[in-house]
Amino acid sequence: MKKKIAVISYNLSPSASLTRDAMAVRDRLNGIGYDCELIHQWSLDESNTGYFKFDHEWERYDGIVICYFFGYWDVRELIKSGRPILCMNAHFADNFGLGTRRTEHKSEDEFVIVNNTHNIITSVPLSMGPIDFGNTIWTDSVNTTNQHVDTLVKSLGGQAVLTAHKSRQLAYFGWYRMSQAGSSDTTFRLLETTANWVFS
Repeated sequence: MKKKIAVISYNLSPSASLTRDAMAVRDRLNGIGYDCELIHQWSLDESNTGYFKFDHEWERYDGIVICYFFGYWDVRELIKSGRPILCMNAHFADNFGLGTRRTEHKSEDEFVIVNNTHNIITSVPLSMGPIDFGNTIWTDSVNTTNQHVDTLVKSLGGQAVLTAHKSRQLAYFGWYRMSQAGSSDTTFRLLETTANWVFS
């Protein structure tokens, strides 16, 4: 049976660029065997009784992807659900112990592999050092000081772009504008291997 994944999006309209990013994530993960459903960010808004989800409602999913939108919401119910989380939103990285704050906001195509022994990287596979990922894409890096994570990929400025929690199925994936990525880009391959690790 396919694993059911909630992809939390800016909204549900393809006319919004951030929604198109979430749709690119949904479509790519569906293409490798997941059953992804686009979910409105209002599902995190406790005042919105029409959309808000309690922990038991998140529990029907095998995993969650948090795409980019502004970090207004409390993710308490999502945390209580204990679902594996692929976080693509720097505003919420700290909530899941994946990074403390956004350190860079850049559009780049070159990054540095700093750990090539983690399963996320070996599954691609990628060698240590700088690598051209393909299309230029907007990326948020995070600070990982005192975080219980493995940092796998850094920006050229030395900041963490891809982190994996050391003891839980949680990862931060900083390439949030996935509609800008080419279908054969390393960015999409890393999305696949990160999802497979988080949702394994």
